[in-house]
Amino acid sequence: MSEKFISELPRKFTEVILGAFREEGRRWLESLPQIIGEIERNWSVELKAPFPNLSYHYVAPCTFAGNGEAVVKIGFPGEANYIRNERKMLEFLDGRAVNRLLRFDERRFAFLLEKLSPGENLKTVFAGNDEKAASMAIEAIRAFWQKPPENHDFPTLESWFDGLTIAQNTDFDAYYLAKARQFFEELNSSNHRMLLHGDFHHENILSAAREPFLAIDPKGIVGHKAYDISVFLLNHAHWLKNEPDFRRKVAGAIEQFSEAFEIEPLNLRRWVFAHSVLSAWWTFEENCENWRRELEFTKIWEV
Repeated sequence: MSEKFISELPRKFTEVILGAFREEGRRWLESLPQIIGEIERNWSVELKAPFPNLSYHYVAPCTFAGNGEAVVKIGFPGEANYIRNERKMLEFLDGRAVNRLLRFDERRFAFLLEKLSPGENLKTVFAGNDEKAASMAIEAIRAFWQKPPENHDFPTLESWFDGLTIAQNTDFDAYYLAKARQFFEELNSSNHRMLLHGDFHHENILSAAREPFLAIDPKGIVGHKAYDISVFLLNHAHWLKNEPDFRRKVAGAIEQFSEAFEIEPLNLRRWVFAHSVLSAWWTFEENCENWRRELEFTKIWEV
């Protein structure tokens, strides 16, 4: 049963889980049918086939008796701290600029979430109109950001970038590490410090009924708002990289965000470079060879 179940999961999902977590990841994948069954009984829901674009968590639409709809998200236990932080973030936001948290199962690391409808991401809605996609992202992130609460215990952006210090003792490219750390230390001022999404990209911005677009999957981290912008711009560049006027379009998106949030275009490019190196380091930690390709792509930022 478990082998058949695993074989039918989205390929990228199983590759990420098995590549990053090896045997522990396989045991969790094998346990998913049982976890799903327990959730269906406890919450009186019926899960459908999972979404195709999974990464670290199992996410699937579900229905209630009476045809109500929601989404179930089951987190990998090895990511427990991130899962609990996402729960805290969703509870804090309480539906403001994000989908709502309906229930949470601490033992199974499972969320019952508001299902956004139509639920199409920016790439789908604005296929062929990257400028409009960037404009909508600007409005979505403007609605999302707010000052962190007093005495909060959300993680900080500095803690994420501490990973680049660990990377110094590995085979990761030293040149890129030094440059990324330099940019981060120079740009990471106390100005523009906000409670961030942490993974703000096209597929985490969905069309909705109660707002034109709402975010999903907020990580919840405190830091300079340019970091969220850098996540979006890196994904934007990957979306456009096969376009003949790719660099012009990326430069146009940088200008859009620069004007909207009064951050110099060169500084945004430096932020994207720093984030790109950090992302490549995370890929390196997952034992995935793609980290070299990710570093090569940083050259487009021309810094």
